[in-house]
Amino acid sequence: MKRPTPHSHPLRSATALVAACLTLAGCIAGPMPAGEPQTVVKEEITLPAPPSRALTVGVYSCIDTTGQRRPTGQSQELSSAVPMDCAPYLIEAVQELSPGYLSLVERQHVDELLRERQIGTLALNTNAGAAAHNAPLRQLATLQVAEVLLIGQVVAYDRETQQVSAGFSLGGVGGTGTYVTDLVTFSLRAVAVQTGTVLGVTTVTKSITSFKLGGHDSQIWPTTVMEAELGGAINEPVGMALRLATRSALKELVNNGIASGWWRS
Repeated sequence: MKRPTPHSHPLRSATALVAACLTLAGCIAGPMPAGEPQTVVKEEITLPAPPSRALTVGVYSCIDTTGQRRPTGQSQELSSAVPMDCAPYLIEAVQELSPGYLSLVERQHVDELLRERQIGTLALNTNAGAAAHNAPLRQLATLQVAEVLLIGQVVAYDRETQQVSAGFSLGGVGGTGTYVTDLVTFSLRAVAVQTGTVLGVTTVTKSITSFKLGGHDSQIWPTTVMEAELGGAINEPVGMALRLATRSALKELVNNGIASGWWRS
C-alpha cells in the first residue's frame, strides 16, 4: 500500500480544520454578526414634519451609572464596560437630527465659554478706549438661554443575556464556538428650564454581540505527530451600540414631545 507523502497530510488537515470552523460558525450563529447592533426593544422612530420653530436645548452631562467593568481576566478590572461620558454621542445626535426640531447651545464647557467672553469684552473695550476716550462700553451679545435640558445616562449593562455554545470532534479534527449577546440600556429625559418639570423620558436597549470560534486538528503518523489550532473572535463595538441607542432615544423623545406640544408658544 502506498503511503501518502508527508506534505499531503498537513494540507488536508489544515483544509479540514478551516472547513470545520466555518461549518461550526454557520451552525451556531447562521450569518455572521452585522456591522451595527440591532434595536432590541423598540424600532427606530420616523419623525413627522418639523415644528414652526426649533426648541433650544442644552446638554450638561451624560454619564454611565452602571458601574460595570470590562472583563479582562485580571484580579482588578479598571476599564469600564461602556464609555463613562456619553455626552459626545448625545451632542452628535442632536446636531445630526433633521433641522427644525432642536437648536443646541453649549453647556458642558460653559465655564470656558464665559471666561472667553470676558476676554472678548475686555478686548473690545480696550480697542474702543484707544480710539476715543468717550466711547461707550461695548458688550458681546447675551448668551441664549436653553428652554429644555437633555439629561442622558447609561442605566444598565447586562452581560450574556443570550449564549449559545457548540462543539464537535471527528477523526482528530474538531472545533468549538460561542455566540454571546450583551445588552446596553440608555435613558434620556427632557427637563423644562423654566419650571423644572420632567417633560418626557425614554429608554432604549441595544444588543452587543460577540462571536468566538476555535478549532483543533491532531494527526498521528508513523514518524511524527501534528497538532494545529485555529481561532478568532468578532466583537461588536460597545461605543457603536451606545451611539445608536442615543440616537434612537432622542428620536423617540422628540416624537413624544411633538405629540405633547413642547413647541407650542
